[in-house]
Formats: sequence, structure tokens, C-alpha cells
Amino acid sequence: MMVPMSARVPLKIVRREQSARSRQHRGVLAEVIYKCDVLEILRTEMETGSTYDSLEFGDFSAVHFVIGGTPAFRAPQQSADLMPGDSIIFNEDGPYTILNDAPSRAVILSILFRAPVPAMRA
Repeated sequence: MMVPMSARVPLKIVRREQSARSRQHRGVLAEVIYKCDVLEILRTEMETGSTYDSLEFGDFSAVHFVIGGTPAFRAPQQSADLMPGDSIIFNEDGPYTILNDAPSRAVILSILFRAPVPAMRA
């Protein structure tokens, strides 16, 4: 059944130049690919030997998905070496660092929750 055009929900296309703000420093390219009131989605590329501090993300809960490479996540009480397909959730306010000590570039897709969210489970 065809839905009349007037009854369809219009597509909302956010063009790259409207939402993306990139910054590159110390071997890290962080690009915001989507942003709204409650969340922000980033694509981060990290060259070998680079680090990215959670304070650079802002004070948000976050889920990080490893797309490529083998970055390491370090927090005061724990650490984890991740591979493509792995993800890691940070609900706490404590700082953490993402390192790329591997011989190849790491790519991470991150969802930052700008508003309080219910407890997330891994």
C-alpha cells in the first residue's frame, strides 16, 4: 500500500558541513559526524603512538566501538587491549586514556551521551 507523500515522515539529512567539526592534533583526528541535544557520535582515527584523553571527549558517559586497529583503554583501576569488533562502555566520571601503541592506525566510533542515560550493560 502506498502512503501519500503528505503522510510520510520527511527525511532529515544532516550535511557534513552542517554537523561535522574536525580537529587533528598529536596524531589524532576526531570528527563529530552527528550531534543533537542528547548524544554525539564521533569517528576517531589514531596514528601509531598517539593518545586521546577522555577529558577531550567532555564529561559524558560513552560507548566506544573499535572499527580498526588494536587500541588500549587505560583507567586508574583497570585497562583493556581491544580489537576490531570490541566495544567498551564508560559510565563513570573517572578519567581514562585511549592509546594506540600498535604499528597500524586505530579507528574508533564513539557515542557520547550528553544527557543522563539509564545504566548501560555490556
